[in-house]
Amino acid sequence: MTDCSKIGIGGGELSLMYREGVIVLCGANANGHYWRQFLAGEFSERRLVALSAKDGDMLWARDANYRHRPVIVGDKVIAEPWAYDLKTGRQLTRQHPVSGAETVWQFLRPGHHCGAISACPQTLLMRSGDTSYYDLIDDSGIRHFSGQRLGCWINAIPANGLALMPEASAGCICLHPIICSLALEPRPDHERWGIYSAGPIDPPARRFAINLGAPGDRRGSNGEMWFGYPRPGLPSDRAAMGFSFRLTMEFLAGGGYFRQNSETHPVAGADDPWIFSSCGRGIKRCIVPVLGEENKPAEHTVRLYFAELENEKAGSRIFDVKLQGHVVLAGFDPAKEAGGSHKAVVKEFSGIRISRNLVLELVPNGKETGAPILSGIEIIRSSGDR
Repeated sequence: MTDCSKIGIGGGELSLMYREGVIVLCGANANGHYWRQFLAGEFSERRLVALSAKDGDMLWARDANYRHRPVIVGDKVIAEPWAYDLKTGRQLTRQHPVSGAETVWQFLRPGHHCGAISACPQTLLMRSGDTSYYDLIDDSGIRHFSGQRLGCWINAIPANGLALMPEASAGCICLHPIICSLALEPRPDHERWGIYSAGPIDPPARRFAINLGAPGDRRGSNGEMWFGYPRPGLPSDRAAMGFSFRLTMEFLAGGGYFRQNSETHPVAGADDPWIFSSCGRGIKRCIVPVLGEENKPAEHTVRLYFAELENEKAGSRIFDVKLQGHVVLAGFDPAKEAGGSHKAVVKEFSGIRISRNLVLELVPNGKETGAPILSGIEIIRSSGDR
């Protein structure tokens, strides 16, 4: 065993966990602050050892490179930020939401945190600056309940469909405005924005969906990921674990990102109205990386998502849309096309050939028209070799 001899502040003892005939031994590490050391590989030899509860034989052992005290969830050992199969020790993977390639499963909790994770089959509960949780079923990123924080060890209790959080922060010097006990219950999926964690895109992109101006990441009703842009600002030592990409954005004078709450200002005519509740306003040019240098040019389907969010009437906001330098929409009027404000419009263009980047341009139709708007960009690979 490694790292189980009282290393770190408040922990480091040997930990033992049991489920379904398997005993897992590991270090109960409490040093969740040490991101720099983790990224430098100093925890690479932290070991998980699994024994048979029947006869004590070793089932498997591996150096798991985890940051904090592991926890068993169903048939998985969650050893932050990774997951391993309880019976075999195999590291678990998932499909990268952009490239479609098989990649390791991982999650990220940004912000100051020292407490360990507790869990139920559907959810991880933890501190990530504030109280936070990770939906294991949805798997679209960590979410935060701001203003209140968990304690410095374990005080989140999942029980009978609730998350119970007795107050355990008052003795700490970390300042939070709401010192109280909480009981959280499930509610319909509305404003559930997360921060997704994954390795970098391995071109070519299979599907790339960008929600301009959105405050986080989220899965659509079809299960596919939408990534908010700009990306969330993460501390430099944690940015390596966040999913990051960079668009080249050019705005007209006074342009920028704009957002409304999709519950208080609903957009009609869409299965996922939240995609349309934010936008880039006054976009002049947007360049999206799609293929790598080693990839051959390929044809793609491009969907553009629009909604008038500022109650402009038909004729007030008219612009041309260009893809790869060619006009694909001339004199486009979002309010006229949708039949009013806060109504969704999706325009789809097939056979768009991309060699490296998708280049999108929005050109105002005259000086007196309002600034062009765009809520979302979805790029789907349709042909071409890797």
